[in-house]
Amino acid sequence: MEDSTVTCTCKNFEESGWLCFHCLRILHLHSINKIPDRYITTRWTRYAKKQIWERVDTIKREKGEINNFTGWRLHMIRRYYNLILKGHKIAKARKFIEEKFKMDNKAVDEIIKKEEERKAKEEAAKIAEQEKAKAEAQRETQDGESTNSEITIVLDPDRANTKGKSKKRIYFNIFKQIY
Repeated sequence: MEDSTVTCTCKNFEESGWLCFHCLRILHLHSINKIPDRYITTRWTRYAKKQIWERVDTIKREKGEINNFTGWRLHMIRRYYNLILKGHKIAKARKFIEEKFKMDNKAVDEIIKKEEERKAKEEAAKIAEQEKAKAEAQRETQDGESTNSEITIVLDPDRANTKGKSKKRIYFNIFKQIY
């Protein structure tokens, strides 16, 4: 018991990797409050996933398939998870991570806002162009000056997916009704 080694006749730890009640009782009787590290396998620790991820990443690097399976989002989740695991016990590190998260969150919100504004401008320009084309077509038909050489732009109306309405193609439904 001097080197915190415990064995039992049931051989549960040797067979399955679990400490039996007998061994836990002996550790308790000898006032050992923490289970020695040799009896804690990595699969029971919070770092088990990290080791698996690292092993998978090294295998993929060897094959030349870096992150083809997991994708960017899962890769970043792993990296942030490992960062949190590293610094969660130290208050200064936790505070630093939280401050950086707030700053990064604001920066991402600004990027998203700018991207949405850009898309809205593009959509408005597209709608204005369509309305201009419609107005031109109406003006030509009213004046009676439409010519066959010009191609009239026909725009598809927006479709609304309503509850109960089939999302199949329209001609397929017509085809079923005919036959």
